[in-house]
Amino acid sequence: MNAPSTGLHLVSLCAGIGGIDLGFHRAGIATAAAVEIDPAARGVLADRFPETHLFEDITKVTADDLTAVGVVPDRTVLASGWPCQGNSPRGRRGGLADPRTGLWMHVARLLGELRPRWFVGENVPGLLSVNDGRDFGHVLADLADLRMDSAWRVLDGRGFGVPHRRRRLVLVGHSGDRTAPVRVLLEPDRVPGHPHPHCEATPQPSSGASNGAGDGRGDGDHRGGLTTWVPTYAHSLVSHGGNDKQDPTMVTYVVQPNTGPRRLTPLESERLQGFPDGWTATSNGSPQSDRDRYVQLGNSVAVPVFEWVARRIDAVHHTDAGAGVTA
Repeated sequence: MNAPSTGLHLVSLCAGIGGIDLGFHRAGIATAAAVEIDPAARGVLADRFPETHLFEDITKVTADDLTAVGVVPDRTVLASGWPCQGNSPRGRRGGLADPRTGLWMHVARLLGELRPRWFVGENVPGLLSVNDGRDFGHVLADLADLRMDSAWRVLDGRGFGVPHRRRRLVLVGHSGDRTAPVRVLLEPDRVPGHPHPHCEATPQPSSGASNGAGDGRGDGDHRGGLTTWVPTYAHSLVSHGGNDKQDPTMVTYVVQPNTGPRRLTPLESERLQGFPDGWTATSNGSPQSDRDRYVQLGNSVAVPVFEWVARRIDAVHHTDAGAGVTA
């Protein structure tokens, strides 16, 4: 994949199958380095981003490791969709005390070591309310301690062209300009009452984006489930996933007239998230099972959301560079 260079590059932590990375790639920002502990997901990254330097364990990666492979802090957007299990309303809501969601401490550590120009965080909206908002306050305090100003917004993938409800908290930080995150996220392109046209017939309409610290209850699925709508033929949907004691495969069904329910295929699930056809078909060059593909896609992001975020970051970055604004 040969993306045009914008001057910025991405470091992707807890990268999964590269949904954030692909969004940035489409905006012309290549991924210089990615960190993903799951070998199958990391194999997808190896197949799709062969020029990216891959690391396995976020708890062991250092800023020196990243700069050794060419990462330049002042040109870096460090992004992380760190695990959401502790924030999801379907889990025990342990927040940052959950060892998976608690990987935030290593995201913050690498921010402190590397000192990138930009930060992008992604999680379920439940982060806003877990432990009465104290955990989100902890995240914001960590960024403030690093002299990184931030803004946040809940973005719904339906407002960006994907045919299912996918609300996620997006946090943008910048070192040096307190207005930069606001100029990236808080603009009028997608506002309440103006969802994507394909979303108007969904059973539970929601806006493309909402701002501030709203209640995140009912959003997110730590098991990799998708609830979706297929406008060409689906009349209704039922979605469920496994739990810690069951098969964690994402199970999404469409109910078709005259034929009854059927499971969506991995190809359809890729399209729901905005990935190219076959994105998860192989890992390290070998075919993947449907089960692995469902789990990976259920844990990923709506790619067009992060293409939009990346284009906004690139525009603000170059506007400031042209005006001589520096950190």
